[in-house]
Amino acid sequence: MTEKTLVLIKPDAMIKQLAGNIISDLYKLNLEMIGLKLVNVQKELAEAHYEEHKGKKFYEGLIDYITGKLHDNENVIAIVYQGEKAIQKIREFIGETNPDRASPKSIRGKYGKVHTEKNNWHETVLHASDSIESAKREIDLWFDKKELINHS
Repeated sequence: MTEKTLVLIKPDAMIKQLAGNIISDLYKLNLEMIGLKLVNVQKELAEAHYEEHKGKKFYEGLIDYITGKLHDNENVIAIVYQGEKAIQKIREFIGETNPDRASPKSIRGKYGKVHTEKNNWHETVLHASDSIESAKREIDLWFDKKELINHS
């Protein structure tokens, strides 16, 4: 089934200048990139993106992380991919959220980092939608329809 999914290259990856490597790695999945932009993430967008986590103890950390407060860089590359089983392919390829448990061949395994001095805070380098419903909601948050290339 053809799906669309959102990938965010997060501030920690941007600071480490990993965006090119990550995009190159994702090309191996043979998915079609139909949207790409650099976003200066503001608090309102971050709160809408992580809405389902509001009230959880790690919520504020997520907001600080994606808005760059933890890295002094609020830039994120937002990408929309489309293709057969796009969500599953990307989620499997990027690896587990905890970089220490991710396969060393996965993106998070190669580029992620766990900070034990910060209550096991993780530099996950990427966000990827986890379901068709989440992908639709997230794509609508990060992109206007006119910003996406429609090949279908």
